Amino acid sequence: MAAELAGMVLKCEATGKLFFSSKDAEVHGEETGLKDFSQVSLDEKVWTCEETGKVCFTAQQIDLHKRRVPEALTWHEGTVSDLKAKQAASSKSDEGTSEMETEEELLLREAGVKPKQKKNAAPAAAHVVTKESVVQLVEMGFTQLRAEKALLRTANAGIEAAINWLTEHLDDADIDEPHAEAPQTKSQDEVDAETAAAMSEGGAKSSSSQLTPAEKKAKLDEALAKARAKKAGTSVEEFKQMEKVRREGGKELTAARREQEEQQRKRDMEARQREKREFEEERRRLREKLAADKADKVKKGLIV
Repeated sequence: MAAELAGMVLKCEATGKLFFSSKDAEVHGEETGLKDFSQVSLDEKVWTCEETGKVCFTAQQIDLHKRRVPEALTWHEGTVSDLKAKQAASSKSDEGTSEMETEEELLLREAGVKPKQKKNAAPAAAHVVTKESVVQLVEMGFTQLRAEKALLRTANAGIEAAINWLTEHLDDADIDEPHAEAPQTKSQDEVDAETAAAMSEGGAKSSSSQLTPAEKKAKLDEALAKARAKKAGTSVEEFKQMEKVRREGGKELTAARREQEEQQRKRDMEARQREKREFEEERRRLREKLAADKADKVKKGLIV
């Protein structure tokens, strides 16, 4: 980007991220291939969530965030200039990236884990694409290679960002060249589980050696529940309650199935016993008939 952009606050139109320096915006553009940036006025109003640190520009964005994160209750009104001042003050004590909070950092914050400050960090999971996103893009008519490239270039920012990138780069000479390094394809559940594991490790790093396997599993389960609750757009307690109901329903279904199988087993056993009794009764009647026939023939002198 040109030097005249220095000092401006820029927003990536595809991902919605804010950048307080042209250098950070340039790095983002190089890493993702996205080139559509707009300038944000320093006087523009913003609302910052106290619980999550999320910055929203409109009431619609606030409502969407509240639906996704029910814990987001307290909001403070300010301006982009206020955010820039806070960022400048923060950078003096910690030379980290000036990029706004990422989704991963937000997820870690919601789990009670303080995100690590990174300097010139690459996007998380730069060589990982989600299976669900690839399938959706392929179903839209894109090749798997192009779908993977779009997701990698947009740092897995979503289907819309991937489509925007593909639209801009369909005529690139290397669009169909194989990957220099094949990306990993993981399901969204696997990504959630890894994120939850990172939360658990980050929150218990100092005392992990003192935790028992059961305690480590409990922490991992708690972090995973928070990640899945966020994805489901509900609170952790509501998600746990839904999981409890689902598990109890599964137990009841299993118990009912076992009861049905037991009843069927009893019916089968009774049927076999009945068949055996009928067979023995038929044999007894045949023996009695044979004995009666023999006695009658002896009486008539037909046999000695």
